[in-house]
Amino acid sequence: MTAETDFSFPKEEYRALLKAFYTEINGPESFEPLLEWQGENWSSRVLRSRGAVLEKAGFTTVNIANGIVNDSPGSIRLFETLAYPASPCIPGLIIMTNMNRSEAMGEMVVFFTDLIIQDGRAHVEEKQLFSAALKAICDRHGRSFEEYNAFGAGQGILGGNAAECGFLNFFAGEDISFLDDVIHGVLPAYRAILTKTPGPQATQDDFTFMYRSRARFVEWFITENIGHRIAKANTIPLETIEAYGFPPVIKY
Repeated sequence: MTAETDFSFPKEEYRALLKAFYTEINGPESFEPLLEWQGENWSSRVLRSRGAVLEKAGFTTVNIANGIVNDSPGSIRLFETLAYPASPCIPGLIIMTNMNRSEAMGEMVVFFTDLIIQDGRAHVEEKQLFSAALKAICDRHGRSFEEYNAFGAGQGILGGNAAECGFLNFFAGEDISFLDDVIHGVLPAYRAILTKTPGPQATQDDFTFMYRSRARFVEWFITENIGHRIAKANTIPLETIEAYGFPPVIKY
């Protein structure tokens, strides 16, 4: 039986939202068959697209019911998506959010969104576009984008590949409407980044840097990411994460 939790967030509708978004970019034929896994107290559903623009774009919904969260008994519902453009000169995208409850930490919502730098370049214009979209949403809700943005800065997130133009922070149930607006608002901003006037033609050095940065991301994920630690504690196999979240190609 598929594991379920009683959390109202992240919403199930985000799966349809992301499928429509990636369909617009890569086309409906780009989607592979749905992948599903389940254990005694957990379940995972993955859908991924592969196309000419986004070499790989995947998303997942994971439920852990009465498992181990934050090193203590708890439950969690996660939604996460990562997108990797085929061109190293175009930043990728991550949106991760979960609602969890544990004996150690109580109930909380975690949210993270950012661009993923693949070629090591500054990407000032893209960062400004992404940050401006987030700041506008924060302003409408009376929130400080600068405060949220500063929280995760300098932590080497995503193996040092995070553009640090988004934000990572902890929230509560009353913040869900704000986070819902953020999820809906960053997608048009990222679409604008994908469709803006092309920059310099990618060089072999750009591809070399991209493969190295992707390798650093995988190393960071396995050694430092809290999500992987929670997965291991609940005997969730790494393949469920690789299916949607790992880069499409890694070279050393």
